Amino acid sequence: MESYFQILKVNLKFNLIPHVLIAFLLVLAAPFIMGLENLNPIQVAQTLEVYTSLLGIILMVPLFTPDQDRNIRDLIKSKKEPMIKIHLMRIVEALFFLSIIVRLFLLNLKYGQSEFPFGKYFYGTMANCIFLGGLGVIIFSIIDHLAVSYMVPILYYILNYGSGEKLGMFNMFSMMRGSFIEKNYLFSVGVLFILAAIVYRHKK
Repeated sequence: MESYFQILKVNLKFNLIPHVLIAFLLVLAAPFIMGLENLNPIQVAQTLEVYTSLLGIILMVPLFTPDQDRNIRDLIKSKKEPMIKIHLMRIVEALFFLSIIVRLFLLNLKYGQSEFPFGKYFYGTMANCIFLGGLGVIIFSIIDHLAVSYMVPILYYILNYGSGEKLGMFNMFSMMRGSFIEKNYLFSVGVLFILAAIVYRHKK
């Protein structure tokens, strides 16, 4: 158990902490970028889907960044813990911080007297984050290029602006129309992306 905590501690210190800080800064900056008080459910959904969904890209895509350093990769391989377990622990840690930041954002909305179903909107936002983050993670796993791994989910996010309805069940902006069915598909595929990326990286 102690070795697990050490893995999480090292990942947080040398890989995840800058991305956590950026995500927190985006949340703190939100009230200065848009109004967060007295919003109705549609306005809250729009804020979450258009703004908060990007947190998944920030926190999840750098999953394999430490492995790009050959010395670090060789050091990790020399340890008794398999790489696949280390990657799983890294993504769980990223999801933990992601869930905390999303909850803080929703609590801030509640504090500002905005009306919305907390649980459903939390799930819908996390589904978007996991899908976009998972898309970036699987691209990173395959091509091992961080910049492109950021660009692909961002391009998909932009695609939703002009062609969201054409994407069917993978429309990220469905919550503002009152539909949550799409979130189940986004969540499921996002999780599959993450698992496939970790397995592929392990075999690679």
